[in-house]
Amino acid sequence: MNISDFKSLLAQSEFTPKEILEILAKDKDFEVRASVAENLNVPKEILEILAKDKKWKIRAYVTQNPNVSKEILEILAKDEDFWIRETVAKNPNTSKEILEILAKDENANVRASVAKNPNTPKEILELLAIDKAWNVRVIFARYIFKNDN
Repeated sequence: MNISDFKSLLAQSEFTPKEILEILAKDKDFEVRASVAENLNVPKEILEILAKDKKWKIRAYVTQNPNVSKEILEILAKDEDFWIRETVAKNPNTSKEILEILAKDENANVRASVAKNPNTPKEILELLAIDKAWNVRVIFARYIFKNDN
């Protein structure tokens, strides 16, 4: 096992102290930082650090962590990378206000992810039902069909 593998395992552990996770969140190795972002016990303060990572994949992992705050999701909803906005749209903790903004995103995949989010309010879904992109309308139709049965 090399040192990066060891650091990744340490970053994944639920028993790793906050102080160590904070150091690992700044590691030069992408895999180590990714492991910190995926850790279910990582504190919100460390997720804030990782939300500013240059690598889009790290920011995407942050959006998928159950500990991510609504404030971090709000910041990442404005990310220049559509993959990040898409993962924010999928997160069940994303606020109604952010879902409303993302429902108007220029990228159809982001809007489709809003349609998939179980917490998207009816009024936003109604807008997506008439979206210009066919894939958004299909997602909406599947969602409605699934919830009607």
